[in-house]
Amino acid sequence: MIGAPLLLLVGALQQGGSPVRGVVYDSLLRAPLGGAEVWLRPTERRTLTDDEGRFHFDSVAAGRYVFAVTHPGLDSAGFYTLAWPIAVGGAGSDAARVTIATPSLATVWRRRCGAELGSQPDSGIVFGVVQDVATGAHLAGAALIVSWLRLMQIDAVNVRADNQTMRASTDSIGVYYACGVATDMTLGVRAYAGSDSTGLIDVRVGARRFGRQDLTISLAAPPTIIGGRAAAGGAPTPRLPATLFGKVLSDGKPLLGARAGVREASSAGLDPDGTFLLTGLPAGTQWVTVQAIGSQGTGQAVDLKGGETTSIIVTLTPLPVTLDPVRVTSPRSRQMAELEERRRLGLGYVKTEAELARVKTMRGMFTQFPSVQVGRGRANADFIVLLPRPGAQGRGYCVASLYLDGFRSGYDQLSAYRPEDLAGVEIYVRPSEAPIQYQSVSTGCGVVLVWTKYVEAR
Repeated sequence: MIGAPLLLLVGALQQGGSPVRGVVYDSLLRAPLGGAEVWLRPTERRTLTDDEGRFHFDSVAAGRYVFAVTHPGLDSAGFYTLAWPIAVGGAGSDAARVTIATPSLATVWRRRCGAELGSQPDSGIVFGVVQDVATGAHLAGAALIVSWLRLMQIDAVNVRADNQTMRASTDSIGVYYACGVATDMTLGVRAYAGSDSTGLIDVRVGARRFGRQDLTISLAAPPTIIGGRAAAGGAPTPRLPATLFGKVLSDGKPLLGARAGVREASSAGLDPDGTFLLTGLPAGTQWVTVQAIGSQGTGQAVDLKGGETTSIIVTLTPLPVTLDPVRVTSPRSRQMAELEERRRLGLGYVKTEAELARVKTMRGMFTQFPSVQVGRGRANADFIVLLPRPGAQGRGYCVASLYLDGFRSGYDQLSAYRPEDLAGVEIYVRPSEAPIQYQSVSTGCGVVLVWTKYVEAR
């Protein structure tokens, strides 16, 4: 398997013994791996490691076998099934003792990053395979951009937020390694092949500082060649849009009142049967999020194929609600925590729920922001938000890029809400000042982020 780590076999297998005892060690966490499933192949015998990572098989006949080790933590790091061949002696021999360990981060870094692992704070690795979503072909030379936000303390009271960006590319078999990414922040990962790309995908490497994210790109078909020449001006054939059908469950039952969407594309509320259908979506790997008041929202990468419908089932977990004699409290969402941090740092113009509750209309709410003009809406939109055009020095305005609960949206969708439905609003007059994940598809105009109460408890 591409990118699968090697296992280290420590200790000799003593010939002639039928019991097999061993331990599984996670070198990335520097700890024994408890709860790992160990298979003895080609038999169907399996066991789980204890809290100390230990396992054993009794009465193993002499012969050659393969240990196959799986664990959810290793899956999340992209290791999947780990395997190592062994030889077991005949009856009456001493017990075979074996230690199976993943390589350390320093070992992977040395092999894949071409250097020794240093002590820098951003010392994680993201790797994976980039493929054509239609054919499955691995794409050599595909480019990747990994971005994250790094908070830097510049003195005793001031903090600076810096946008960090790393570039990588796939090798001859379509595999990439991005070395030196943040281990404590959400990464934004996007892959490019020619003029085509994936969506912006969220990745967290976790405590192991090592994670895998495979990606697919929908490549535009090459122009049709007739008589040795490209037909119709040589333009590539447009890519077909994709469709996503989903069903949302909570406690095994269809969930009502949730909202689903694809980042940079569209979003929609659920039908009464707990399903949703999103059409006209870009093909390739896209980031899909489902959220509902009172439930733990979820996001996942989904591979969409042009001209086809992809189906998913999403399960949301109800959030626990803490009651006290006076009020009901619940955890703040990650989005709201990030909004509060940007507000504290003075990034953009921000209004929170308490300020918005005093406003009567959506149009009136936006007029309270500096540098904002509210224009006449088009089609089903009651209004649009206009911001000064960058570099125009006050001589022109443009339509701000709008994101609703983190999804690219049209102003017609915003017209369905009232100020009391909102948890926060952010406005960035310069697109470069907006959070990284909302800069990449900017039209060159500023950005408006609107957060509804769907995400307040996420």
